[in-house]
Amino acid sequence: MGHSVRMPVTPMLGTSMFFSGITYAATAPYASLVGVDALGMAPSVFATVMAIGSLIGLISAVGLGLLSDRIKDRRWLVILTAFAGMTGHALIFWGQSPLTFIIATAVIMPLGLGCFSQCLGFMRVYFVHHRPDRADFIMTIMRMMFTLAWVIVPPLVGWIASAYNVFLVYLLSSLSYLAIGAIFLALLRNRDTAVQSPRIERAEGASLLSTFAIERPKVFGLCSIVLMWTGARTASYIVPLFIVKELDGTLANVGIYSGINAAIEAPTMFAIAWLTTKVSKETLLAIAGLCLAVFLASVSLAPSILVIYCLLVINAVGVALIQTQNIAYAQDAIKGRVGLSTSLIDLMGIATNLLSAAAFAVLMGLNDYRLAIACAAGFSLIGALSMAGSNFKRLGRLRSA
Repeated sequence: MGHSVRMPVTPMLGTSMFFSGITYAATAPYASLVGVDALGMAPSVFATVMAIGSLIGLISAVGLGLLSDRIKDRRWLVILTAFAGMTGHALIFWGQSPLTFIIATAVIMPLGLGCFSQCLGFMRVYFVHHRPDRADFIMTIMRMMFTLAWVIVPPLVGWIASAYNVFLVYLLSSLSYLAIGAIFLALLRNRDTAVQSPRIERAEGASLLSTFAIERPKVFGLCSIVLMWTGARTASYIVPLFIVKELDGTLANVGIYSGINAAIEAPTMFAIAWLTTKVSKETLLAIAGLCLAVFLASVSLAPSILVIYCLLVINAVGVALIQTQNIAYAQDAIKGRVGLSTSLIDLMGIATNLLSAAAFAVLMGLNDYRLAIACAAGFSLIGALSMAGSNFKRLGRLRSA
């Protein structure tokens, strides 16, 4: 039996979540600017690339989810996806061409983007195993580390992209994936982190589809969240272009936009943590969709960048509500299968990417940024109404079981 090295596991996992936040915070606000503006891709081509990546990601997410509930050591899946993320974003940085962007986004990153959910799945199993009394609280702290990256990184990245080269955001993301992989490689030397949830066998005579059984209200809830995120994601492609091209802003303004949003979002999460003990998840998620819809509708009417900055208070509340609720909501969807349930986060993201890519292609054809953003608000509004309507009996205060 190999020697086990004692390590500060919880701080190391928190650090990996911070780096995971960097991978998103450094690149998400700039994807359309790099693809459409810097590389000269047509919006329809950009949308097609995103859609293809999402379809490949669908297969990848289901495969990773099934495998993570069966593999003896979850740490290797995190290392694998971190390596893919590092490779994909390094390719975009070094190649700086439409071809390398397409290969990375549509072929490599569908696996790399699974790193976040694999980290979450590993952490939940680890803390449930070692700290069952504090697992939910610690997972909230881990999520806060992810959000902290969104507070710190966007203004810095915005300045780097504006002053030097916008492709540097992908180098930063690639190095962050490398750091995540290095942390989990180090954790291989600690036997306590070799954890796995108890395997749940199918009942005799049950079909393979029973593995994916989800209660109907939960299905509607997950679909509603996808619609809300579709509005937000579509706008995340359009708003940076709107700021730069119509409001005469800069890449630094785009970074400030993301940074202000995250700075408001972080403290909002603490208030929401208290609300979760009083109000049902369905209520909070419906409110989130309404906040996103109101924010986007208001942005479509905004006369200046300063007004958009002020409106970010509404957006931060909506984003914080979804981000604090959707992970736990998804992880409890398939009883006894944390890995497969966690892969629902990826599946929801993929569905969101497909819908938002199609919406982006159609809405950009309108040649009107304001109208496109207003239409994106409609997706979030439909999601909010769907969540409220399909879970009407669950709205309001938490009820005793």
